[in-house]
Amino acid sequence: MRSRLVRVLVTVVALGVVLVAADLAARTWATDRFAAAVREEYDLPSDPRVSVAGGSFLWQVVRGRFDDVTVQVDDLPAGSVALQDVRVRLPEVDVPPAVLAGRGGTVDVSAGTVRAHVSFDELAREISVGGLDVALARDEDAVRASTTVRVLGLGLDLALTVRPALDGELVRLEPLRAELAGAQVPLSRAERLLEAAGFDGWSIELSDVPEQVRLDSLQVVDDGIDVDGTVVAGAVDVG
Repeated sequence: MRSRLVRVLVTVVALGVVLVAADLAARTWATDRFAAAVREEYDLPSDPRVSVAGGSFLWQVVRGRFDDVTVQVDDLPAGSVALQDVRVRLPEVDVPPAVLAGRGGTVDVSAGTVRAHVSFDELAREISVGGLDVALARDEDAVRASTTVRVLGLGLDLALTVRPALDGELVRLEPLRAELAGAQVPLSRAERLLEAAGFDGWSIELSDVPEQVRLDSLQVVDDGIDVDGTVVAGAVDVG
């Protein structure tokens, strides 16, 4: 009796190992295939990282619905700047059998969330125009923009405290106060000095963002800004 019980337990454990291995193999194959498709669609330099939560992957394949899908992209071009550490999270993705079999079809995507990072280096490169070399650094919940301007032939340090604000696909740096050579000066004087040096505004466009993504808000972090948005629910043609 004891020997028979041991054989049953061994069989159950072995079957469990086989099912787990099959589940992991199917998960790896599917996520790798999806990552390659995303890389090709958005011309990425490398495959994104794709993960699927929600329990058994094989059961999700059977029902054609995948729960808690996360896609992570290291660098995503957004016009002249790059979005870094892009994380897209989709609560549900419905995939028909034809698509799972490698054929064309329509995938239904639920509304999700997206977060991306834009470094100060990227932002500074965009606003360093007209011979101005601008450096950006965090100043609590605002940003300090520093550069050098010429006044009566002298190079003087000019610093503006600006607050980033999101306006659609534009990141606007709204001036709050200014310092010239360490002394506070009116914003109007600082803006005249910048205009004389060829500076034409404090805004950066995040273009080429996928049409399913809506950018909603941003916050200042230690080395740049984090942008939060939503993914609009809808159907996506595949293949």
